[in-house]
Amino acid sequence: MRHFPRLVSKKLSTLFSTRKLLAAKTPLFLPFYHTVSNTPLPHLLNYPVINEKQFKQELDFYLKYFKPVSLEELAKPTKPNSFHLSFDDGLKECAEIIAPILLQKGIPATFFVNSGFVDNKDLFHRYKASLIANKMRMHPDAEAENYLHENGVPLNALLQTPYSKREILDHAAELLEIDFQTFLETQQPYLTTAQIKKLHNHGFSIGGHSHKHPELWKISQKKQLKQIKKSMNWVVENVNPKVKAFAFPYTDDGVSGKMIKKIHNNRWCDISFGTAGVKYDEIPNHFQRYPAEQTGNFEGNIKAEFVYFKLRKTIGKATVKH
Repeated sequence: MRHFPRLVSKKLSTLFSTRKLLAAKTPLFLPFYHTVSNTPLPHLLNYPVINEKQFKQELDFYLKYFKPVSLEELAKPTKPNSFHLSFDDGLKECAEIIAPILLQKGIPATFFVNSGFVDNKDLFHRYKASLIANKMRMHPDAEAENYLHENGVPLNALLQTPYSKREILDHAAELLEIDFQTFLETQQPYLTTAQIKKLHNHGFSIGGHSHKHPELWKISQKKQLKQIKKSMNWVVENVNPKVKAFAFPYTDDGVSGKMIKKIHNNRWCDISFGTAGVKYDEIPNHFQRYPAEQTGNFEGNIKAEFVYFKLRKTIGKATVKH
């Protein structure tokens, strides 16, 4: 039942021209991605990864219908139909592929990094799950499958494995002879500190995305604060940004409004982000982003999102309450 309004929005979106639909007064449009790659990435089965050509086409779409604004401008009253791009998880393609394209097109952006993964110190547990899933698709292993199942990680839910079960993933990897440390050393999936500083020097914004990307709503408030503080301390110590920004990993759903206000009041961040799509938010300087990496038609997905916003607005539910 919860998906029905989305389905209706997708159907209704075909009745509107893109220009007319996107010209209406709406919240800031904040699409976000993780990476762009021309080759398959075995650690990223979690998201539909687009190639360089598709990425450029999507950027041209944004530029056609929206005006790009910097992170600094988000905290000020902005003109209607503005957009700001961001990228999560601090993957190396941000420096190697994404940033050069953005510079060429004159588009500002923010890169949100996990302090525990910078310089390839460790691997995100969902990326570990992706490597395991990739190996088991090519070489099924009954022992590893049984071990995962017995420990509450069935294969059909492997890519959604929570942070609390990361040690189970580590043992499953041993059974499959997957060496995460070797993967980090040879593939180097993450940005280095030097690359992050270079991005900042080129005018891009750098923000925090937690220390090790846990599902914050599943851990205690004390641990939530620790994850956020370590992340933001790293950002301040290494790039000292004009605007301190934090993007909640996965979502801000399940994180209390009190917690969000606390990190602002403590001055750990000036601006923060959730991932609820095109919506307003009741907390000042807390914004909702739109997940751009979706299956299906890119333009159709965006049109459906804006129709969904209009439908919610008519019933007074266009603002996220915490």
